[in-house]
Amino acid sequence: MRLRPLLLLLLLLGWRPTLAQTASQRAARVEILHADEWTFDGRIPGAQRLLGNVRFRHVDAVMNCDSAYLFEDQRVQAFGHVRVQQGDSLFMEGERLNYSGQERLASMQGDVRLRDKDMYLTTPSLDYDLRNKKAWYTEGGRIEDQSSANVLTSGRGTYFSESRHFAFSRRVRLEHPERLITCDTMHYATGTGIASFFGPTRILQFADSSVVRTTRGTYDTRLERARFQRRTSVSTKGRLLEGDSIHYDRISGAGHAWGNVLFSDSANATRARGAEGIYNDRTERTIVTGMAVLELAMDGDTLYIHGDTLFTTTTQGVDTAGLIQSTRNVTVRRNVRFFKSDLQGSCDTLHYTTLDSVIHMHHRPVLWSRSDQISGEHIRINLREGRPDTLFVDRDAFLLSEVDSAHLDQITGLRMVGLFDADGLRRLLVEGNTRTVYHVKEKKDEVEELVGVNRADCSRMLVSLADGGISTVTFLERPEAVLYPMDKVPPEELRMKGAEWRGAERPVDANDIFRR
Repeated sequence: MRLRPLLLLLLLLGWRPTLAQTASQRAARVEILHADEWTFDGRIPGAQRLLGNVRFRHVDAVMNCDSAYLFEDQRVQAFGHVRVQQGDSLFMEGERLNYSGQERLASMQGDVRLRDKDMYLTTPSLDYDLRNKKAWYTEGGRIEDQSSANVLTSGRGTYFSESRHFAFSRRVRLEHPERLITCDTMHYATGTGIASFFGPTRILQFADSSVVRTTRGTYDTRLERARFQRRTSVSTKGRLLEGDSIHYDRISGAGHAWGNVLFSDSANATRARGAEGIYNDRTERTIVTGMAVLELAMDGDTLYIHGDTLFTTTTQGVDTAGLIQSTRNVTVRRNVRFFKSDLQGSCDTLHYTTLDSVIHMHHRPVLWSRSDQISGEHIRINLREGRPDTLFVDRDAFLLSEVDSAHLDQITGLRMVGLFDADGLRRLLVEGNTRTVYHVKEKKDEVEELVGVNRADCSRMLVSLADGGISTVTFLERPEAVLYPMDKVPPEELRMKGAEWRGAERPVDANDIFRR
């Protein structure tokens, strides 16, 4: 080391390159550990010039560089291969450093690299508060978390070393071999791999091309568990899930959604809504409760189905062409009611499958089409091209039609087969011990009046419906019929056993399906 004569004399007399202070103050001053050359530069008052393999220590940090200025007010300007180490795990490197010993603030420029255990940060410039162990950048940065293979970039960022926590803003991207997350503001803990989102956020999963959109939530990038607290949507393979809050475990595929929940399947033209939903994207099983409603698109209209609980599943099969086909199965249970502009119904359990487009109704099922009511032990509705096509009613089948507020046309049999057209139910074949109570009308002075009741039994009959009621009844085999004048009809012949008008259960619009 080359020293000037005056400096050598001062050192021999016990002088140190810091002003006289108390022991505690000396401990807080910047200490020179090594320099190949040590001089005073008269052009920079109050500064010592250090050259070659320079090393400083200040409190718990050690600084290395090629050259530096040390000022009396404990400021350091370091140049060339600057390296700062604090503790055993945090290392910072760059080309230039301005350091304030009093405030313990370091400002590093020039290809800055910060390493803390298995986290690496690179940025053009970085400010670091050694006292509070806090670093921040404003010119863009890139973070590699080797423990989780996450790479994060942002315009601005703040790093809290003790908690190993980042706060990012401006064009934030979290990249991983399996996903890409973009947002405006994100907090990320390198110790746990948990990312928290604030503001519009998009999560793309590469494996299934699923996309999550949210404005607030957290995602555990290691355990792949997500919790979203604001309105969130998840779309994948033509299906969409929305909810005010969603919890999701990607490994198991299990999810839970609350608040204005929506499940949508564009391939099958179905939507399910409710207050709460449980789903699994591995098994493709969904449960919706709380004001649950299933919406099926039909012939330019929508069929709304409500029940206490709604279940959906997906099964795989092979069609006649040998192609794999997905089938959506829907089950609605307890207090089921549905509404379509030309068809309404009620039952306790309803099943629907896209494989054959058949609606099955069980446990006191009843249908209304215009002024007609149909009931039985089991009702099936076949759909064709998105609209009702064929109707099957099994066991104790009844067709009731209101003539007026006091009279009902009634047809019953063991089973019924009906055909729909664009205007609703048009034809009905009734088989097996069929019976009918049919009111006969005549016009008098341009006013229709009831003149009699046709009471008939037959093994098969064909019923035509028009203008919201029964238009004709054709007896196909061995009819036994009696026509009673209205004033001579026996009371027991006016209402058949088992005939029950259930109009009070009929929903009047899509909102009325929720009425108890």
